[in-house]
Amino acid sequence: MHTPVLLQESLSFLEPKKNENFIDATFGLGGFSLALCQYLMPNGKILAFEWDPYLFKLGVAKLQNTIMNKNIKIVNKNFRQIKNIVKKENFTHIKGVIFDLGISNWHYQNAKRGFSFQKDEPLDMRINPQEIKITAFDVINYSSFEKLVEIFQEYGEERDSKKIAKAIVSQRKNKKIETSKELAELIVAAKKNKRKKIHPATQVFMALRSFVNQELVNLEVGLKSAYDVLDKGGRIVVISFNGLEDRVIKKVFKTLKYEKKAKIMTKNAVKPTKNEILNNPKARSAKLRAIMKT
Repeated sequence: MHTPVLLQESLSFLEPKKNENFIDATFGLGGFSLALCQYLMPNGKILAFEWDPYLFKLGVAKLQNTIMNKNIKIVNKNFRQIKNIVKKENFTHIKGVIFDLGISNWHYQNAKRGFSFQKDEPLDMRINPQEIKITAFDVINYSSFEKLVEIFQEYGEERDSKKIAKAIVSQRKNKKIETSKELAELIVAAKKNKRKKIHPATQVFMALRSFVNQELVNLEVGLKSAYDVLDKGGRIVVISFNGLEDRVIKKVFKTLKYEKKAKIMTKNAVKPTKNEILNNPKARSAKLRAIMKT
């Protein structure tokens, strides 16, 4: 089974108990739902959201032959629709919500949509291709120089945005940029010999994915909606993997504290232990924040 980052820390903030109801806002490969469910048996329920239609089908199939099938219901929706879906499903007495942000390893390894700069795949980057019309290919090949700079700066905090945008505009005059590998190589060339711990294309790829899927807007709406559907004393735990997400979380939590008297449970973000990072290097950028409805 896939073990999520900061699993034990998340469970200690959520405090799941027998027969309680929870929401998993980001089902992914099911790690959090399956771990949570063990505390909620026999009659506790989890309403799980998975926006990717392919991962959703995998999740349904995964649960089909398990004892937890009657306890976990997955819906193929984005967590920004939490309020509507909770109402539609008549899902009540919600004690907690978990958000495990970003995309799963499955997207990098198996989706074939150009999420990884280490693979040669079509530039797509849509988490839900059935709902989202604009692709990363469209953004890269048809956005103006100014728009590209804006996207790379606002959604990826890329310092070399102008240099990279200039290289893209120049390249696409000769030939459209069609794959993740082509784009990654172009970025490496544009940034020249800047040696960093992270791959030179990391921030641009993050910016494109976030822009195409409107991740930051969805996060703000989703967090506020999750708070509204919680029972009094219910908790929200959010695990983020980049500074832009963390900024949105802090902003929403601050608003909830002043407007709705919510209690922020994490004065500082909780980070993975050295041991966890050693076992899973991708955990290094993870931050956990929690809030309680009072």
